[in-house]
Amino acid sequence: MKIAFLGKGGSGKSTMATAFVQELRARGVRVLAIDADHNMDLSYNLGAEPAIFLGNDPERIKEHVGSTRTDTYLNALKIAKDHDIVFALTPADQYTASVSIELEDGLRLITAGPHTDRVRSQEACSHSLAAPLKVYLPLLHLNKNEVVVIDERAGTDPVATGILSGVDLAVIVQELTVNSARVAEQIKSELRLTNIPHIIVNNKHAGIEIDTARAIEAIFAVRPLNVVTV
Repeated sequence: MKIAFLGKGGSGKSTMATAFVQELRARGVRVLAIDADHNMDLSYNLGAEPAIFLGNDPERIKEHVGSTRTDTYLNALKIAKDHDIVFALTPADQYTASVSIELEDGLRLITAGPHTDRVRSQEACSHSLAAPLKVYLPLLHLNKNEVVVIDERAGTDPVATGILSGVDLAVIVQELTVNSARVAEQIKSELRLTNIPHIIVNNKHAGIEIDTARAIEAIFAVRPLNVVTV
């Protein structure tokens, strides 16, 4: 199962994603944590000081699947599917191993990374840092006891730019404020266009964060694929 955490900036999505990773590990589930936000909150929350960044060479995945650097990610994905190319966690394939770090047995981390010189010089936009996920996520094969947890950028961009095309479930983390509810509705509208299942988790009611364990059980209850609950 591949789960993405979305929401307005400051809504608590990184905190919720971190808690979900920790709960999955406590249940014996193997996890790939993907930090798609250039702020890298999920990486730091998990105690990592990443030095390997997906965004340092985002076009490399195109070459890996037999495409060219100037090709689109969509066409690179098509080429990969035509050649039955897949990625895996256990054991990690060559590409996965090269763009991730192993924090502990059963927990890997991929970090999109901070803004690069190409972004700063306007040769590329900040979306490029996580763009390889457009190819990687749809081709990532998971075993029964494996889950991917993605901490996405704030707002609707991750959905509208196609980065969530390989995701099974989107969790929208929403504060009980007018602005947060508005952003959540925008995200829901984009998700409906892509047919990605979603649930909303309300957070920070009256300044107090919700019980993450209850939120996690709500996520488990959806179970569209192969999450193992213990």
